[in-house]
Amino acid sequence: MALKDAPTSVLLENVLNLIHQKLPQKSASLVERFVAKFYGNMASDDLHDRNDSDLYGAALSLWNALNQRDSTAPYIRVYNPELTRHGWQSPHTIVEVILQDSPFLVDSIRMTLKRLNITAHMMLHQPLHLIRGKDGKIEAILDLEHTAQQTSAETAFLIEIDHLTSDEQMAALAAELDSVAGEVALAVGDWQPMLARLNEIIDELPSRNSPVSQEEVGSTVAFLKWVAAHNFTLMGYRRYDVKAIEGDHEILPQSDSSLGLMKNSIKDEGQRLGTMPASARHAALSNHLLILTKSNSKSRVHRPAYVDYIGIKRFDEHGKVIGEDRFIGLYASSIYNTSATQIPLISHRLERIMAASGHEKGSHAYKALLNVLETYPRDELIQAREEELLATGQGVLAMQERDMLR
Repeated sequence: MALKDAPTSVLLENVLNLIHQKLPQKSASLVERFVAKFYGNMASDDLHDRNDSDLYGAALSLWNALNQRDSTAPYIRVYNPELTRHGWQSPHTIVEVILQDSPFLVDSIRMTLKRLNITAHMMLHQPLHLIRGKDGKIEAILDLEHTAQQTSAETAFLIEIDHLTSDEQMAALAAELDSVAGEVALAVGDWQPMLARLNEIIDELPSRNSPVSQEEVGSTVAFLKWVAAHNFTLMGYRRYDVKAIEGDHEILPQSDSSLGLMKNSIKDEGQRLGTMPASARHAALSNHLLILTKSNSKSRVHRPAYVDYIGIKRFDEHGKVIGEDRFIGLYASSIYNTSATQIPLISHRLERIMAASGHEKGSHAYKALLNVLETYPRDELIQAREEELLATGQGVLAMQERDMLR
């Protein structure tokens, strides 16, 4: 019978009883193990005003999808369960998602719903290590700490969202979730090749043609090593050539070099620098090794921040730019809690800015300006011009001094 507002343990016990009452013994034990894992950590608030038959119906629907799916393909279903058609019901629209287990899945799915202004009233997710038979059916569910080579690591989601009234709305949400899942798979699947390419570039830089000092080369290498040490989430890579044509320059993508999210935007035609803003043209052709900026699009993977861009330029023997290795991704959130003096490149920038300030090292003004710069947003410290940072820092310092005199 349905027991609304029953204690969690009693309600889940009723669900397990329904499993053994309604399912063949062979499959009941597997479904019971699945339900115990899936509902086991469910918050008591999520169980409020629910009944055992609907919890059973929701779990069985997800189990059937998990048991029957092609484990290599994403499974996404958005629907409104009806008692007469599905054997259970809900006042909310249900989203079932089953994917190969991967980093960033939970964050990315939450971001998708928020971006679409869809409220998730409940979101359950559980990583599962499964043993599947030759027919693809589930034969065992292992504890996460006891895995074997033949297991399939998958994550299942059961999400209750605002009630969607039309098939078009539900299809659009399913398509968006599928697209985001594809981006997660690209970014995670190519992480190792992207990291390997970054490390190759780090090794090559000291011997490459370069118009800059060995000090700048060393600073760049130190920064890229810091990036590679889990301080930047690599999401995409592509190699570009830069060629002079008809009084302009053209950036030509090497499409077959694309990794991660860059595989989603493969195109063979180049782009002329003359069509870009003056600041972008200057950055592309300057004799600095790095281009550090942000794209104009927000990430749909991991965090909803504007995508960071790290370009590493290549030069000919005359010091002219002939290409770029471009990485996109997000700086790790930990950098915002790391002292600016501990981040390569930024620490060197701070040294140059402080030297240009004219303040005597160790003086009150020197320490005050350094404190202002160290508390500045890390994105700005990485991307802004040093003259701009000095002017802004001096301005903040002047305002602080005026406030103290009032």
